[in-house]
Amino acid sequence: MSQTDIICKATTDTFVRFGIVILALFGFSLYFVYDGAIGYAKKNEVICSYKAFAALGDEAVKTQDAATWQQARSSTPLLKTEKTADGQLLAVEGESRYPLPADCAAAMQCPQEVMDLQAMQDWHNCWEKYTSRMGMPIKPGEHPYDAGAIREQWIGSVVGFALVLLGLYYVVRTYKRELSLRGGVVTAAGQSFKVSEITLIDLRQWGPGFKGIAYFTVNGKKVKVDGMTYGGFNKDKGEPAEAFMKAVLALYKGDIVEYEQTDRDADTPAA
Repeated sequence: MSQTDIICKATTDTFVRFGIVILALFGFSLYFVYDGAIGYAKKNEVICSYKAFAALGDEAVKTQDAATWQQARSSTPLLKTEKTADGQLLAVEGESRYPLPADCAAAMQCPQEVMDLQAMQDWHNCWEKYTSRMGMPIKPGEHPYDAGAIREQWIGSVVGFALVLLGLYYVVRTYKRELSLRGGVVTAAGQSFKVSEITLIDLRQWGPGFKGIAYFTVNGKKVKVDGMTYGGFNKDKGEPAEAFMKAVLALYKGDIVEYEQTDRDADTPAA
């Protein structure tokens, strides 16, 4: 490498931004997987159980025979359920079906908290005791989730993981690329060309305070020069991207388009 060569690799800040986005996408994807596999079914158990407690509470107010009540509760599970051909446990509410956890206790029997007729006439206290014992939230969700809603979570997770892979691809591509000038040959956006092949340089978005982006017109096509990603404008590091551009301009003999500050811009104080 000649001493006059300028090589700008991707900045640390660029990879930090990539990392934040990829970690966020990965986290969201895991959350989608959790809801699709476990979360929504558990929420359905809470919501459906709450509705069953409320219905039994209304029934308890109208019932006088405690023995008959206890016998009915002992022989009937809290939730009415059915299983699909593949073994998925579903809560049945009219024509609607809501997936439940495979080990849903309310689908097997009535909990002890509903056995006492007198206590169930104030069913909210019974519900509070039940949720405390079962480790459930006292307040249920607004509505249960059917198979379609759970399917959406799986779709969301697939999309999220696909975006994570896409992000990793861009990380690798960015790591391998560079912005450089070697002996009159420019490398930018994965392309290499001679300075003499550049017919126009657009600097309207270049430099600190702008986007750090320039465009070189090479053989009739625009090539993006991303100084913010490659090299950067950190003064403590000598503003590598700016040094690259100055070196290119020293060799370049063609037209340049730059942002022109008007008098009005000059008179406007900085915010």
